[in-house]
Amino acid sequence: MRKFICAFLALFMLTGCHKAKESIQEQTANNTASMNSFDDSYYKIVKFDDSELREDFYLDYGSTNDFQSVGRGLQLISNDYFSTSNHYMSEGQYLKLSLVKEMLSRKSENSLQPESGRVIENIESPVMVQNLQEQDYYIKDGDRYTLKGLAFAIVIDPRKSDNTRLDVAMSDKEIVKYGRECIEKFYKVIQNSDDFKNVKNIPVLITVYQATDKTTSTVNGHYILKSYCQNELGEISNVNQETVLFVSERAQQIDKTTSNDFDTIKAGLKNAATEAAGFVGEAKYVNGEIQSMVINVHLNVKTATELMYLTSIVADGIESKFTYDFDTKVLIYSQDELSAIIVKEKGKSAKSYSLE
Repeated sequence: MRKFICAFLALFMLTGCHKAKESIQEQTANNTASMNSFDDSYYKIVKFDDSELREDFYLDYGSTNDFQSVGRGLQLISNDYFSTSNHYMSEGQYLKLSLVKEMLSRKSENSLQPESGRVIENIESPVMVQNLQEQDYYIKDGDRYTLKGLAFAIVIDPRKSDNTRLDVAMSDKEIVKYGRECIEKFYKVIQNSDDFKNVKNIPVLITVYQATDKTTSTVNGHYILKSYCQNELGEISNVNQETVLFVSERAQQIDKTTSNDFDTIKAGLKNAATEAAGFVGEAKYVNGEIQSMVINVHLNVKTATELMYLTSIVADGIESKFTYDFDTKVLIYSQDELSAIIVKEKGKSAKSYSLE
């Protein structure tokens, strides 16, 4: 289901436009999405041509949690600079695949990789940057869209010199240190690139995303740095975003209250179920505060009545047990088939939907 949701969002969000590169002040588009079914932290979407970067990003991260976290996280950071109330968003239109390949290659003068022979935490000539992504922000006037900002994500995913996975994870300290270097390098590259010659006066948000470290987790990818640039490199500051697995040691560390609430709901389901029941959650945190949670429930039920009963047990738990109020989605599977969905938006009551 997660892949289905991600693919659905990607269908509306992956865009690019060659016309914009010729005349970026104003342009028109036939396809827009109001995003009225989402909350006000989402941008209205304007669709132009497909981005040159979409295929490579899908190949790198289409099977991981990073697929959604990179794009959605960049939107959340951009909210501080380009309001969702009056801006439209499109996927990148200016960062060409050819320039990206230069920045990912150690041989290019535009490279974001460490120079050959450099040692970082006992790793000689590591490959640090794996991918780059772009989002663009517009103001609409009539049927015209005027570009007001560009946002970029530099995806750091440290590997050995041959691009194979590290045996031991690189420390966060070294990744943050190198991420700061990347922001400075990246800003210089786009300032000197012909692809951006018509947008040099447009505000630029540059961020660094630390990809999921598969040696320790499946969901720990998160943004770590940002710099908002207006005609010069802006201050580089830390970003506090992360995805937390429930239940886990990290969940207890960052949010003991919600972790205990989650355990209570899980215990209620297991007590009510005749057979084994799986109950796993992933929560998004910004600055240490929970924003949303997606819970996957796997049941072994024998009747529709049993399915409805257990779905109601979970919905009642979501409604009454969570101390904090946040967006919650529950995907309930019966014999590995998605059978029901529970949705609780912040400030509203939980609603259950049967797919039978």
